[in-house]
Amino acid sequence: MSVLIDQTSRVLIQGIAGNFGKFSARDLKSYGTQVVAGVAQGREVKEVEGVPVYPDVRSACRETGANAIITYVPAVVAFDAVLDACDAGCKVVVYPGDGLPVQDAIEVRAAARANGAVIVGPNTPGVISPGKAKLGFMPSFCYTQGRLGVISRSGSLSYEACLRLTNAGIGQSTVIGIGGDPVKGLNAAEAVELLHNDADTDAILYLGEIGGNDEYAVARYAARAGAKPTAALIVGKAAPPGKKMGHAAAMVGSHADSHGAKVAALRAAGVRVADKLAGLAAAAQAALDAAKS
Repeated sequence: MSVLIDQTSRVLIQGIAGNFGKFSARDLKSYGTQVVAGVAQGREVKEVEGVPVYPDVRSACRETGANAIITYVPAVVAFDAVLDACDAGCKVVVYPGDGLPVQDAIEVRAAARANGAVIVGPNTPGVISPGKAKLGFMPSFCYTQGRLGVISRSGSLSYEACLRLTNAGIGQSTVIGIGGDPVKGLNAAEAVELLHNDADTDAILYLGEIGGNDEYAVARYAARAGAKPTAALIVGKAAPPGKKMGHAAAMVGSHADSHGAKVAALRAAGVRVADKLAGLAAAAQAALDAAKS
């Protein structure tokens, strides 16, 4: 099985009767993902886009064997929705939404770990194994199958970066959007370990930004013996100190949060850091070439 999602995954869409849920059902199915069930709590709906709909996650999982879920619900009910998914036996839970309170994020992360599940998000486009399946809303045409694992804090940056990689003939094994919130269901250190242990991944590309400490986890990984060759791009070089830039965690509060400090740490660990987006494909190719040597 690929990292987190592949053609054997059985996917459930929570909130399938909403506009975004309907779009997601069509999009995931057209990509080849096995969408086996939907949940539309409080609605008398039996089927959406050819997908059977159930009143709750537990019954949907029991009846269809669903083991992965994407949850389209507002932040105010996301805590209960994600806990329901974990309790029902879903091993991969994608929550794309913004605005999840930090305390809720801490608790659902702990609940997932206790149930042997992985939460991707919040504030994420999801995860895709190109050519196999996806659990998210990233534009499919940006990706192509290959041997480079990609981790990104930014959804839009991952689309742009992977499109450039695809146009340069560099395919991806799995692309994970870990999200830009301070507390993540799956952080960079954990995502790197997933790709490190993935037989379909030869090298790793990390797309990071200012603020937080995920980049230092990637540096520690790259510096250890036996690490897969790693490349990176860090954005936010021009961000002024103390000003949040888009994501909740993207703020320079100290020197360690800054672009320069993170680039220096990554380079000291042997990571091939692109100076700008135009140099990304060359850095990624250098990491792949190093994996062959």
